[in-house]
Amino acid sequence: MRSELPERARTRHHWIVLARPPDKPALVALLVLLVLALIWPWPWASLLILSIAVAVLFRIQTWRAELIILTQKRIVRLQGVPETTTSEASLRIDRVYGARLVQTVPGKLLGYATIELEAPGDHPDVRQLRKIAAPYHFYSQLRALIFSDDVTDPDDLPLGFSTEPLPRIPPDIGGPKEPNA
Repeated sequence: MRSELPERARTRHHWIVLARPPDKPALVALLVLLVLALIWPWPWASLLILSIAVAVLFRIQTWRAELIILTQKRIVRLQGVPETTTSEASLRIDRVYGARLVQTVPGKLLGYATIELEAPGDHPDVRQLRKIAAPYHFYSQLRALIFSDDVTDPDDLPLGFSTEPLPRIPPDIGGPKEPNA
């Protein structure tokens, strides 16, 4: 991605994603620990507190380890801790033909929104950028790239527009002329 630098915009998910409910197996495990802590407080209450602390730290680390980057040519979604497992999903800007900013009332109050992208094909990790922070700046930069009229690369020009028309050759410059006799 070095060739695509500089970045036009960079954002991450809003901190509100930390408040989403846990998965069902984790919720069931926490409820079992809560019941056990109410029955036998000493060993199970400390285990419940430790489990909640680990879950919160894990969720914060997962939230911090995800970035959404807008370059001149791509939208890139990076996930993961660089020292361990990472994943990257990208979508070329020239494939995107529409973008929609969706912001709910809590999103307006807290400063987050969802950006939905319209592009051919299947792009599950980039199609909907849910609950991202600073959505207006990112969305305006994205729209400027998608709907810009300035074309800099001649290979990006549509067919029939990439060359000038051929010059007309006058009919008297055809071949050798016959001498007058």
